[in-house]
Amino acid sequence: MKKALVLGLALALVGGVAYANFCARDVVPAATILVPYVVVDVTASGAPDDTGVTTITGITNVSRDAIVVHFTAWDATSDPKVDFDEILSGYDVIQINWRDFLNGRFDFFDTSRTNFTTAAPYIFDPFEWGPDGRGQGGGLVAPANRNTNPAAWPNCKPLGNAYGPAYGNRSDLAGTIQSLLQGVLIGYDHDGCGDPGNLRSTRLGYWEGLTADPTFFYVTADVVLDCNLYFPSNDLYWGTSIASSANVLIGDTIYLDSTNGYSEMMPAVHVEANQQWGRPDFNEFYGEKLTDVTETWREPLATAFAFRYANDTAGGISSHVILWKNYAEFNAGYIDDCGSYVYYAWDMDERSLSTTTEPISGLPSSGRDPNQFPFETQKVPLVSNYFDLPGAYGWMLIVLPPSYGTFTDPTVGDLDPTSNPNYQGWAGLTFEWAGYSAGTDAATMANANCLPDQVLPALGANTGVFPVDWVPAAL
Repeated sequence: MKKALVLGLALALVGGVAYANFCARDVVPAATILVPYVVVDVTASGAPDDTGVTTITGITNVSRDAIVVHFTAWDATSDPKVDFDEILSGYDVIQINWRDFLNGRFDFFDTSRTNFTTAAPYIFDPFEWGPDGRGQGGGLVAPANRNTNPAAWPNCKPLGNAYGPAYGNRSDLAGTIQSLLQGVLIGYDHDGCGDPGNLRSTRLGYWEGLTADPTFFYVTADVVLDCNLYFPSNDLYWGTSIASSANVLIGDTIYLDSTNGYSEMMPAVHVEANQQWGRPDFNEFYGEKLTDVTETWREPLATAFAFRYANDTAGGISSHVILWKNYAEFNAGYIDDCGSYVYYAWDMDERSLSTTTEPISGLPSSGRDPNQFPFETQKVPLVSNYFDLPGAYGWMLIVLPPSYGTFTDPTVGDLDPTSNPNYQGWAGLTFEWAGYSAGTDAATMANANCLPDQVLPALGANTGVFPVDWVPAAL
């Protein structure tokens, strides 16, 4: 069950904070970029709808050296389904409309090791003074290895040889790509944490009517040392000849809704690598998909998030939460309603609701909440049908198991957090208001995978006043 507003929560203003970029949610050059939610409207046949919602991602190589970026598209239940490589020369950028990807049109975004000539006034020489001419030298230098020798990446050969890129027009694969990512997008019943009858009749589950429209999934982009045919869930991917720890990527995501005239833009999730931090028992990003001895060197994501909500039907104002987490919760084809998160919500007068009763025969209003976030990635409307919201406006806190602390989840079942200790995630919010829209990522309230003391009730807040003998953590 997902508990709503369990009695009184004291957000004590104490706890640890991270003093280096690593383990902090920040937009800095990273070795892995997570696009936590990709959504594309499709037609009745499952093909992308050219007039509907789509998602556009930009990935930039901020270094002067050419690199290989390995993209993986994961379905909503966290199975890797399609991967491909793209070559980014120094300071290069790639923009992918994921509608094109579902159509197999790699030629619309392919970037690879190609020779081309420049025309005035554009050159590939160093911009020592910048294009405005005001610098005094010592600035950025020209891209290195713009057209890298094939020997540098022996598996990155032209179309038809080895692994690509460039892939060109592969519309012949469109149906396969679509079916791979849409296979899990079906209607689901809830198992009620072992008893479907113990769910609250007044609280609806969001996913019973799910179809493949819209199609949603998530994407990772890793810096690698050569083109390859491995998914990041394969231990061999993290061998010395494939995955790289170079923190040189930045990224962003745009959600476009041409039908309603909406658009939101958010930073992608930047996952840094640091080989000084990595160790087998560290709950790093990708860690749950690999063996205990495989090291990825990637920082783990947050374990608690906070954001405002709006549920003002009369005013025409609504909001949705996008939640990515590193586990999906299904049991024998049913949504598992046992514990995997807890949420709290307050209105603008600091009031909250509380559900503390178990199901009683003849009193169907009692019971457990359905799991509204069973997938690894999803977007859910913040409305009173699905959540206990004490007012039309307020804020919500979502806590994942590593930040439970001494809090006892009465609904823990197959997804006992002690057996899946490294839950981690990211949350974002979209607002729709009178024909306008906006999007932002949620505030990070805790990262217990890095700082074990960031647990309920303290989480990651702090007073800003430290003991006299406090010494900053080593950077």
